[in-house]
Amino acid sequence: MMQFDLVRFFTEWNLRSFEGELPIPEIRWNPRLKTSAGRFIPDRTRSIIEVASYLCEEKNAEHLIRDTIGHEMIHFWLWQKRLPYGHTPLFHEKMEEIGVSRYNTVPRHRPFKHCYECRSCGQKIFVRKRLRMAACAACCNQHAEGKFHPSYKLKLIASGEGLLPQIERGERVG
Repeated sequence: MMQFDLVRFFTEWNLRSFEGELPIPEIRWNPRLKTSAGRFIPDRTRSIIEVASYLCEEKNAEHLIRDTIGHEMIHFWLWQKRLPYGHTPLFHEKMEEIGVSRYNTVPRHRPFKHCYECRSCGQKIFVRKRLRMAACAACCNQHAEGKFHPSYKLKLIASGEGLLPQIERGERVG
């Protein structure tokens, strides 16, 4: 895995786009981030910018990491100015000005592990955790005044990774 100097990237952004006014926060890798490329954690004594470590494995890793740091620095910059630091109009204006992305372009989604089917309408529902007692929301809303009804109980039709692509293609499973 390539090594990237997060503090150097921060310093470069700071000088180029924030007039060097931002103090250096704690900047660290976070191996648990999967769908977010990074995050800003405000703190009165020392704020934190975290970057998803999986970005290092991507083909254009350096660009993605620089972009993420730039994005999180806008949150930090707004917070330092005591302004709302979410994705506000001012955030978007600064984002356009410095040329960073709004969304993570390479999220790592966890795969679905189970597929259930409604016995009534045939709708397939993909979930990550096994369901104990669940019914089709659409059928319950339409036919049972939004309350659980055993007629619309979901049936487990597949479990385990690798099975769901087969289901999506309409292949018989099990």
